[in-house]
Amino acid sequence: MTRRGRIVVLGVAMTLIATIGTGGAASAASTTSLLLPQSMAFSVLGHSCGGIQEQAYATGFDATTGYPTGDVYLQTRCGGSGRGGGYQTTTYSAWVSVSWDFTGAVISSSVPAGAPSVDPTFSSSDANGNELYNASNSAYLTLGPNFVPAPRVTGISSTSGPAAGGMSVTITGTGFTGATGVSFGATAAASFAINSDNSITAVSPAAGAGTVDVLVTTAGGPSAPVAGDQFTFVAAPSVSGLSPDNGPVGGGTTVTITGANFTDASIVDFGGNAVGFTINDDSSITAVTAAAEEPDTVDVTVTTPGGTSPKGAADRFTFDPTGPTAAPSPASGPVGTAVTVTGGGFGPGETVKVSYLTGLHPPHPASVALCKAKAADDGTFSCTGTISAKAGSPGDHSIVAKGKTSATSATTVFTET
Repeated sequence: MTRRGRIVVLGVAMTLIATIGTGGAASAASTTSLLLPQSMAFSVLGHSCGGIQEQAYATGFDATTGYPTGDVYLQTRCGGSGRGGGYQTTTYSAWVSVSWDFTGAVISSSVPAGAPSVDPTFSSSDANGNELYNASNSAYLTLGPNFVPAPRVTGISSTSGPAAGGMSVTITGTGFTGATGVSFGATAAASFAINSDNSITAVSPAAGAGTVDVLVTTAGGPSAPVAGDQFTFVAAPSVSGLSPDNGPVGGGTTVTITGANFTDASIVDFGGNAVGFTINDDSSITAVTAAAEEPDTVDVTVTTPGGTSPKGAADRFTFDPTGPTAAPSPASGPVGTAVTVTGGGFGPGETVKVSYLTGLHPPHPASVALCKAKAADDGTFSCTGTISAKAGSPGDHSIVAKGKTSATSATTVFTET
């Protein structure tokens, strides 16, 4: 076989036109120069003085992937005046073992322990008629006349989304032109649009919870599964109960929400009002109610990457119109802050004990005593206590004022800073 024509290398992975023949009529074929991008070359040498020179040598087609492989020699010379005068030159060089896809894009690279053995006259063809060869210290790939490379996915913009589908995902890679399908595991994408040969935007379908590969299919076949194409379908959260399911309209009630799929929850909502919360585990969340505008019964919902929990009878919380009240002053501060709690609605002369809920788990105390007082004839009370070092972590904490005789209570919120 003879090659005719002059090949000029102008850049990394540049597509050229070479004339290839066997003594008969010549035919034009697409030829790609296999090199290492200068940015990657610089990351290896750490120097670039007037550019990094490259000598590339193909070594064959990978037995597993079929992609071309080779070794690239990098070199750059840096010079300057020495301390003792005169001009001095330092040469920086290294070998890099490289795997390319059929477009010439680098798939992987590594620095070998020693200089590899290369053949400047190497030439080989695979079963698809693709030719890999070396010439003039450069490596070239010529695709077979009827060969269409399979696309390659290198990454996706979102790695998780709701099992209900509807997530827009940008897929990056090579060889996307003319794509005929995009699938999330075994399920076809709800829709997709080809942005360019290197980008597709797809909408995830509805699917069961779990992790799948996002694959692109062209006339060359489907892309091979890789770690960078994995997408996780997340089941939607659900709320199965609230404890307690009611509290004063003024807010401050600590509520334990039970259900499923709470991991990575980002929002807990009481009737349209987002509140502070703590994720205890995948089936439990502790939240503190905010003040409501008026007495009402509302739905409590939880939002995660899997979506928002559906509304139902089990998630309803009632803001009570009447009952004891309590309020701290100041409403926030660090450990050591003296807090005066005032309130009303208790029985005349009733002892009111005020506790501070720490939010801690055993063996730490769930609450610490803050202060106590005897309610006046009109049911009002006031007492002062200090936020102790046992009060838990910074954040919102419930303060509960409970009547000893009536067993009625009022809850408010203090923010530990």
